[in-house]
Amino acid sequence: MPFDASQAIEQEDEIFGFLKQSHISDKNMKRLEVLKSSLNAKISEYASIVFEVGKVKPFKRRRLKFLAEKRKDLLIKLNETGLIFAHHY
Repeated sequence: MPFDASQAIEQEDEIFGFLKQSHISDKNMKRLEVLKSSLNAKISEYASIVFEVGKVKPFKRRRLKFLAEKRKDLLIKLNETGLIFAHHY
């Protein structure tokens, strides 16, 4: 497998992992800042969405309910990209 492809898979797993955690920490937010500038459009998009989620609701508890009430746009993006599935782990 080419290096770029394997790196993209690892980065995607990393981004999903941030949503699985109980808290998106400041360290995670700094890493997401780096990933937002990725040349891979998918990684950049995922990182941007998770970064925005981390800004408005860093703790996982009741995150989806909060997003449904206050930031429906983010909830829709999570759903469209499949990132929402990270909440079920």
